[in-house]
Amino acid sequence: MKMIMEMTLYGMSFYEFMFRVFIACVVGGLFGFERKSRGKPAGMKTNMLACAGAAIVSVIQLMISNKTAEVGLDIGNIKADPTRLTAQVISGLGFLGAGVIMTGGNKVRGLTTAATLWLVAILGIGIGYGFYYFILPASIMILLLSYLIKKFETTFIERRKIKKVIIEYKLSEDLESIINEITREKDIKIVVDKKISEVDDGEYIIVKKVMHFSLPKYVNSKYFFNIIRKFEEVISVTRIN
Repeated sequence: MKMIMEMTLYGMSFYEFMFRVFIACVVGGLFGFERKSRGKPAGMKTNMLACAGAAIVSVIQLMISNKTAEVGLDIGNIKADPTRLTAQVISGLGFLGAGVIMTGGNKVRGLTTAATLWLVAILGIGIGYGFYYFILPASIMILLLSYLIKKFETTFIERRKIKKVIIEYKLSEDLESIINEITREKDIKIVVDKKISEVDDGEYIIVKKVMHFSLPKYVNSKYFFNIIRKFEEVISVTRIN
C-alpha cells in the first residue's frame, strides 16, 4: 500500500490523482444536490459520476500525452493530441443529457438538468487537468447565481396564485384523469386534494372534495373552473376564496 501511495505515473503522483477525482466528486455532488432538491432527475450520484468520469478521462489524457512526449524524445517526431479524449466526453454527455429531456404537449422538461450534466462534465475536465483552483470558485459562483436566478423567477416572473374550491362530482376515473391532464397542460399544480365525503345514492357515488390549485399568474382561474364545470359528471364547483 505504501508503494502505491508513493507511486508516480507519467508525472502524476497517486495522491494528486486521488485528490483530483475527489474534488470532481464534490463538485458534481453539489450540482446534483441542487437538482435533487428541486425534485429533478439526475441527482447527486449521476452528476458526481459524470464529473468524476470526465476528470479521470482528463487525467488519462494527460498521462498519455506525457508518456508520448517521453517516448518521442527517443524515437522522433511523435505527437499526441491532448484534447482528443476530453472532446469525446463532451459529445458523449449529449446522449446522457438527451435521456433526461422529456416532452409532453407544448412543454419541454429536463433542459436545465441536461445542461447541468454537460456543465459538470466540463468542470470535471478542468479539474482533471489540474485547474481546480479556478474550478472551485467558479462552481460556487454558478451555484449561487443559479439559486438567485430561481429566486428572482419565483418572485417576479413565476408568481402564482392559490385558488381554493369545493368540487362535488359523480365518481369517475375519467374525470379525474382529465382534470390532471388539464392542470399539467396549464402548469397548474394541485396543492391540496382532500376528500370531504363520499355518498352512494344508489345510482352514483357522489364525491365532495376540497381542492387547492396553484395557478400561474397568466392563467385565468375563472376560465379554468368553467372548463371543469362543463363536464357532465361535475355537480358543482364552489369557490371558497
